[in-house]
Formats: sequence, structure tokens, C-alpha cells
Amino acid sequence: MKICHFILIVLLIHVKHANSQEPVKDSLYKALQHAVDDSSKYKIQALLAVFYVEIDRDSSIYFSDACIDLAKKNQKFLDVASSLSDKGHALTHLDKYSEAFTCFTDAIKIANNHFYNGKKWERNNSTSGERERYLVLTKVCQEFANMMASTNNNEKSMELLLTAKSIAEKNKFLKNLGNINLDLGQKYLTQNSIDTALQLERQAMQLLTNEGDIKPLGYCNMLIGMISLKMNHNDSALYYFRKSIAISSYFNNLTNLNGTFRQMTSFYLNVQKDPDSAIHYAGRRLKLNGQGNLGEIFFDLAEANKLKGYKDSVIKYQTLAIIEKDKDFNKRNIALNNLKNSAMNEQGESMRLKESETEYRNRLRIAFIAGCLAIVGLISVFLYRNNLKKQRVNKKLETTLSNLKSTQAQLIQSEKMASLGELTAGIAHEIQNPLNFVNNFSDVSGELIDEMNEEMAKGNLEDAKQIGQDLKQNLEKINHHGKRAGDIVKGMLQHSRSSSGVKEPTNINALADEYLRLAYHGLRGKDKSFSATLKTDFDVNIGSINIIPQDMGRVILNLITNAFYAVNERKKLQPDGYEPVVSVSTKKINEKIEIHVKDNGTGIPQKILDKIFQPFFTTKPTGQGTGLGLSLSYDIVKAHGGEIKVETKENEGTEFIIQLPIF
Repeated sequence: MKICHFILIVLLIHVKHANSQEPVKDSLYKALQHAVDDSSKYKIQALLAVFYVEIDRDSSIYFSDACIDLAKKNQKFLDVASSLSDKGHALTHLDKYSEAFTCFTDAIKIANNHFYNGKKWERNNSTSGERERYLVLTKVCQEFANMMASTNNNEKSMELLLTAKSIAEKNKFLKNLGNINLDLGQKYLTQNSIDTALQLERQAMQLLTNEGDIKPLGYCNMLIGMISLKMNHNDSALYYFRKSIAISSYFNNLTNLNGTFRQMTSFYLNVQKDPDSAIHYAGRRLKLNGQGNLGEIFFDLAEANKLKGYKDSVIKYQTLAIIEKDKDFNKRNIALNNLKNSAMNEQGESMRLKESETEYRNRLRIAFIAGCLAIVGLISVFLYRNNLKKQRVNKKLETTLSNLKSTQAQLIQSEKMASLGELTAGIAHEIQNPLNFVNNFSDVSGELIDEMNEEMAKGNLEDAKQIGQDLKQNLEKINHHGKRAGDIVKGMLQHSRSSSGVKEPTNINALADEYLRLAYHGLRGKDKSFSATLKTDFDVNIGSINIIPQDMGRVILNLITNAFYAVNERKKLQPDGYEPVVSVSTKKINEKIEIHVKDNGTGIPQKILDKIFQPFFTTKPTGQGTGLGLSLSYDIVKAHGGEIKVETKENEGTEFIIQLPIF
């Protein structure tokens, strides 16, 4: 065992610093042949997956799958998540976005909830176990962000990177933080935030250097070179580009070499006007084993030959470029359509597809201006084919939209059933009270009948009549509490059944009071330690208003449940000296009525306040919230012609205000 561990350490150092591929590959395969336990096999195959990701991505995927099988066999859920991330990374580079998306979402689900294929695995809650889990989450979020960037979903990519950075900073994962700053710098460079980008890249270089992780510095130097160009520091840009090439060549980082050669080509074409140097670096891209975008390279070669005045070469490379761009366009269309079928945002994907088409047509116009009758004919053919493809894509998008609407309906029903589940314990508590009264008065009535019979037998008719009066009062109370139980059951059935969509006169005060008590007892049923002060202030002048009671009841229940959750979270943070308070009030103002749900809980951070009514957005931990409650509440209130507002202060509390018209 010790020998195997020693070999693994040596191989790790070798993979990290060696600049020759064959010795590394041979060493890894020999180590794999001599591995005697699953742990050693997993580590070696994980190294092989990383080794092949630049030079043979199919092999990288093969070894990632082997790691996943071993980790599942031994129920090492974090190893499954880590290898799924490695596989997603390789799939992203192959433009297999749908499969990569599934890998990353499964990895996050495993790391957060510890489920895989419906099976829950035991979680290691020790300090080291939690640290390992956060390390895997950091890695998955960063790779997922790169995949989102590849599909032009830059907003989601930035969100994932900021999540990864937050975890890395909190846990002092300095090496990961360096790589994350590297990617964030690139994002800000794209947004033309030059100062922020430069600051992040310098921080990344310092962190990576201190941690001895030299390989990513090739990418870092390339980005600093691009920033230098933006600042018109051409000599500095050339220095950093050459430094990037040296580091990337040492580690055989083909992806980064391709990127730096591309920058050098552009530099000599657009800045130095040196076509020979541009042709040199474009040629080096062609030799990178399929790493470079051929259409892009051929266009650069066409531009370089235009500077040299070689018209025949210009036409040749423009023709080749158009052919390659068409192939790339077809391949990307297939990848994006697959991603849509994996529940990615249909509208966002449609926009990216249109952007790709626009870029493609712009390229064709450039080729047309360069001028050649043969190329004009070729453009016409491509445009015709493109229109046919667009029609097929539109049909697929219509099918996708229909599927999304069906999924949305299912999610809404799930949210309704979830709110019914929240009420179950409260309903059980509420219905128990009238049932206890019914049982008690029934027992007493039975005893009174026996007494009445005895008095009648004795001839004491006056006493018998008095007992009969008592018996009548008992029956009236039994009837009253029986109706009360019936009302509770009726309310439960109204909440669970589908809304009729028909408005009816409803006592909004009674509705709000009912759901406040049911929600409170429901939470108490799940957590006996929870307690809170309930306050109500109902305007008796409101009377009944026309609403759909099932729908408005769900809105009130959702807001009250959220209020209880907020005060409960603050109670966990401040166990001493804090008294949870939730209040519900109503009042009539002119031709409107207002329903206020207020708590003194954790409050809502200002930075996310604009997002709380968005579908699927939730501040609750994974598994505790669908992100649909407030979104559905917003839609229901709007459908009633009303408004829903929120006032909040972080760490002080939140107040939701529903305004409904009286008509």
C-alpha cells in the first residue's frame, strides 16, 4: 500500500511539471497495472483523465467514466461528483453541451444533497469531510461556469464563478481562488472593465505562484497581454504573449497555445501590419491537432494574404473559411439543440442561435466584398441551406416550448401539493379540538340520558325536564363543533383541489386568521422546539370581497410560511435575547384592501431583492425550497388586479403587503 501511494505522489509531480507526454503516459499505465486496490486505481485513472483532456478528449471521458464506476461501487459520492466534473470539462471541449450540462448538474446535486440515481449516501459531517465537499463544489462550479460561457450564457457563468469564489475564500482554497480569479478577470476583460480585469489577473498570478501551480500561468499571461493591448501597451502585450507561449509549450497545454497563437495572429494583422508573422502564427494553430477553429484560421490567412496582395490565395482561403464555418455552424446547431432538450433556457438558446446566424451572414458579406463570382454563388447556396435549417430549428423550438409549458404545469401542481403538506400538521391540530368537544359532550349526554330515565322512573318529571334541557344544550354544542370540523375539512379540500377560477365573496379576515394558525401548528408539528408570538389586527369594516379563495389562500399561506422560516433561521443565529414575532393584519384604504404579513426575522439582502419574484429563485438551502412560491404568489395577485410589495431590512425583518381592489 505504501509503495502505491509513493508511486502516486511521484506521478502527481510528474504530471504537473513534465514537458514530455510519453514518459508520463507510460508511467501512469504501469502504475495502473500494479494497482491492487480500488482507491489507487481511482487516483491513477483520475490522473489519466486529466492527462488526456488536452490531447485526446475521448480517452479523457473513458477514464472519467471508469472513475465514476469505481466511486459508485465504493459509495464515494464526492469522488463521483469530482469525476463527473472532469467528464463535463472534456465534453465541453467537444461541444457536447447537453451531456456536459447533465454531468455538472448531477455533480452539484450529489455534492449538495448526496443523492445519485435515487440513492442517498451517508454524509461525512466532520470538518475534513465538509472541507472536501466544498472543495469539490468549488471545482464543479468553476468548470460549469466555463461550460456556460461556451454557450454564451455569460450571466449564469458569472453567477457560478462568484459562487465558486465565495466558497474558495471562505475555506481558504488559495489555489482554486487563483484559478477562479483568472476566469473572472477574463469575464471583466470581455465587459471592457480593464482595471478590474488587470487587478484580478495580478491576484491570480500571485496566488498561483505562491501555491506552486505554474501551469495556469500560461493562460494568465495571455490575458494580461490582451489587457495590455486594450491599454495600447503593445510592447508589454508582445512580452506577455511570448511568455504565455513558453509556459503553455512546456506543459503541452494545447488549448492555451491555440488561444495565444490566435492573439499573436491578430496582433500582427491589426497592430503591426506584419502579414508574414501573422501567417507564421496562423500556421502554428493549424498544427495543434485540431485545437484551432479552422474557419477562423483560414479567414486570418485570407486577411494576411490580402495585405501581401496575393489575390488567388485570398480567394482560396476565403472559400476554405466559408466551408469550415458552415461545418462549425452545423455542429454548433446540433450541440445547442441537444442542450435545449436538456431543459436549458429555450429563449436564451434561441437568441444565441440567432447571434450565430448573424455572425455567419456577416462573414459571408465580407467574403462577398472581397469579390469573386464563384464565392457569390457559394454564398447563395449557403443562405438557401441556412433558411431550411432555420425552419427545422423553429419546429424543434416549438416542440421544446410545448414541453416547457407542460413541465411548468407539473411544477405548479407540485408547489400546490407542497403547501398542502405544510398544512397537514396544522389541520390535524385544528380538527382535534372540535372532535374532542364532540366526544366529551357525547359522553356527558349519555350520562344525562341515564339520569333522566332514573328521574322519570321515580316520577320526578320537573327534574327530568331540566335534564332534558341540559341534554338539548349539549346536542347544540355537538352540532356546533361538528360544523367547525366540517369547515376545516372543507377548507383543506378547497386548498388541495384545482382552482375553479371563479371569484366568490370571501371573508378575507377569516381566511388570513385560518391560515396563520394552520401554518403555525403545521410547523410546530414538524419542529416541537419552534415557537413564535402571533399577532393579528383585522379591520372589521372590510367584510367580504370577491376573490378566488383557493388561490388567495395559497398566497397568504406562502407568505406566512416564509415568515416562520425567517424567524426560525434568526432564532438559530440568536438563541438568546431574541423573540420571534409574526403578525398578520388587514385594513381598508379607499377602494382597496391591504393584507400585511410581517416578521422580525433575517430580512432579505438588498442585492437579491429584485430577484425574489423570479421563478426558481430561492434563498433556502437545496431541497428546502422550489423557488416557485413567491413567483406563483406574484402571478395570482396580478391576476386579481392587485399588487404585492415588500419592505425589508437585513437582520431586522420583512413585511409583504398585498393590495387588492374592492369590486
